[in-house]
Amino acid sequence: MFEIEENKNKKSNQTIKRKNKRRIDINTKRTLIISGTLFLIVFLIIYFYQKKQENNYSKIKLEKNNYLVYTKYQKKNSNYKIFVPFINLKGDVIEKVNEDIDLFTNEFIADKRCTVLYEYDISGIILSVIVKAIDYNTEYAPETYFRSYNINLNTLEVISNESLLDFFDTNLSTVEELIDNQFKMYYQDIVSDGYFHQNECNYNCFLSYRGIDDYLKNVVYYVKEGNLVAYEPFITYSIYGEEDYFEDEDFEILIVETEKN
Repeated sequence: MFEIEENKNKKSNQTIKRKNKRRIDINTKRTLIISGTLFLIVFLIIYFYQKKQENNYSKIKLEKNNYLVYTKYQKKNSNYKIFVPFINLKGDVIEKVNEDIDLFTNEFIADKRCTVLYEYDISGIILSVIVKAIDYNTEYAPETYFRSYNINLNTLEVISNESLLDFFDTNLSTVEELIDNQFKMYYQDIVSDGYFHQNECNYNCFLSYRGIDDYLKNVVYYVKEGNLVAYEPFITYSIYGEEDYFEDEDFEILIVETEKN
């Protein structure tokens, strides 16, 4: 009798396990279906949004089948890479912008030990392009140069720095203060990391090695993912070897972060 009851229990347990397994399989399938459906919806939204944007941009493009900004000239067969952008928009103003890009990059292209790179970002009606050049031909330390262009996609006009700052509800005094704070942070970090003692090189000494005597003299502005950032060129090398501390991102200083971010 006990054996029969035990067998019944075993069969009952096996049936419960099979049912639970089926439930798990069904739940897993449902989860996968829901996840797949959500992914598809998001993908379609992004696809149609990009398609719509491309259609909008096609009306203002100079070359319909090319990107809004593309690489016009490149050289990748050395340690010093060259990527020169072309802004693919109609109009005399944009033509002059592309001419200015060529003037800015030509001298670096002619030298064998220079790097030229670029980035671009579209935030609403603003197309922002930044060209970065590093000159390694200098006697003491590599020097960095930036040139940026902020373009209103509705009017195809270049946005002046003053108008850009107004658009982000800020001003030069705030920009100067934020850059000063950022470099003071760099200085404190470098002292804390032991590159030198503050008695060896105070903050003014630190700025002197950076080649900075005016925070605003060579600053350029770039709109990145809706945020306003300033690019401040400076020298990363000195006798103290703190170039190991600095990274490419340190040239970029956040000025205004928008609410959506």
